[in-house]
Amino acid sequence: MKENRAVGYAEKRRLWQIRLDEWKKSGLTQVEYCRRNNLRVNGLLYWKKRLLAKGCVAALVEVPTEIVSRSASVQKSPLCLLIDGRFRVEIAPGFDADTLERLIGVLDRR
Repeated sequence: MKENRAVGYAEKRRLWQIRLDEWKKSGLTQVEYCRRNNLRVNGLLYWKKRLLAKGCVAALVEVPTEIVSRSASVQKSPLCLLIDGRFRVEIAPGFDADTLERLIGVLDRR
C-alpha cells in the first residue's frame, strides 16, 4: 500500500514539475495559466512551493557596509524595505544604489 502511494506521489510530482515549467515559459500569470489549463490556482501554488523550494540553494551576497556613528544614526532614520513579505532590509542614508539593486535581484529569485 505504501509503495502505491509513493508511485502516485512521484507521478504527481513529475506532472506538476512539467506544468510549472510550462507556466514559467508561458509568460502568463499564475491565474491566467490555470484558467487556460483548467487547473486550480491553489494546486499550482502548493506544488510551486514544494518543488521550487527543493531546488533552492542558499547563497551569500557580500554587501559593503559602512560604520555609522551612533549620533549620525539617531539623526536620520534608516529606510526600511520589505521585499515580498519575507525580507526586511534597512538602508542607511548614503547607501550604494547598485549594491541595493543587486541585493533585491538576489532576494527576488528566492
